[in-house]
Amino acid sequence: MIGADYSPGRFERMFRAIPEGAILRCVFVALLTMAVAVVGLDYWSMTQERATAQRMSRTEPLRVARPTPGDQIRPYLPKAIPMGPDRGEPVLPGYDGPVDGEAMAAPMRFVRAGDGQVTAIGRIEPGTAELFQALIDTPDQTIGELVLHSPGGSVEDAIKMARLVREHGIDTRVPADGYCASACPLLFAGGAERSAGTSAWIGLHQVFAVDAPGVARARDLDVSIADVQAIIAECQELLVDMGVKPEIWIKAMKTPPDALYVLTTDELKDYALVTPERFGPPMPRDMQQRLSVSASRITAG
Repeated sequence: MIGADYSPGRFERMFRAIPEGAILRCVFVALLTMAVAVVGLDYWSMTQERATAQRMSRTEPLRVARPTPGDQIRPYLPKAIPMGPDRGEPVLPGYDGPVDGEAMAAPMRFVRAGDGQVTAIGRIEPGTAELFQALIDTPDQTIGELVLHSPGGSVEDAIKMARLVREHGIDTRVPADGYCASACPLLFAGGAERSAGTSAWIGLHQVFAVDAPGVARARDLDVSIADVQAIIAECQELLVDMGVKPEIWIKAMKTPPDALYVLTTDELKDYALVTPERFGPPMPRDMQQRLSVSASRITAG
C-alpha cells in the first residue's frame, strides 16, 4: 500500500545489526591481506629471478646421477656440464684445454686436427654460423668430421650450421663422455653420418629466449609467442630434412627450459638421431662429399 511504513528484509536487518567498527575491521583485514599477497608475490618473483640468474651464470660442473630409462630428466645449466662418479673427460681431437667451466661458458671455437677432423667446443652464440661458414670456406682444408662438445645456445645458428654440415657431407660425433645439449643436438642432426660414444649426454628441452645485453626485449607477448612458434617449426622441419624422426621433438617440448631430457642409447637409435653402423670399410670422405654435392644439385634442379 502506498504510504505504508517500509519493513526491511531479514538480510538487511542482519546487516544493520553489525557494528560499524566490525565492518571497518573486515575491510582493513581484506586490504592488509591483499598487500601481504602482493609483497609475497614480488618476493617470490625476485627469488625466482635470482635463482635463474645463478643457474644461467654458473660454470662449475653439476654433480648428478647418470640418467636411466624412465629417469632421464636432469637440471640444465647453459654454461656448465653434468658430472658424476662414473663420467670421465671426453677426448676432443686437436684440443688439449679444459672441457668444462670456462670452455663451456666461452663462445664456440673450432680446432682442427688431423684427417679432416674439427672439434667444436663451447656455446653456440649468434654469429657462430658465420664463423663456421668461414671455416668451411678455407682453401685446401676439407672437413670430414665435426666433433661436438657444447651446452647449446642459439637455435637459429645451430640450424644454419646443421644445414651447412649436411650440404658439405660432414659427419658429426659426440665423443665418449661428451656433452651435446639444448641447441647442440640440432647441429648434431646435420651430420651425414652421426655417432655417439659411450656415456655421451645428448639432451633436449623447450626452446626459450633470454634477454641478452644490447638486445631489445620482445615488443609484446603475441610477437614473442609467434617468434618461438616459428623457431619450433624450423626445428621440426630440420629434423625431418635430416632424416631424424620428428617424434623426438615431443620429448623436447615436454621438458622445461631449466631441465634436460637426456636420450638413452636406444632412443638415439630409435629416433634415428644416430645413424646405423656401417658394415665394411667406410666410404672415402672425398667420395662422400662429391655424392653429397651431386645430390644437392639434383635436388636444386
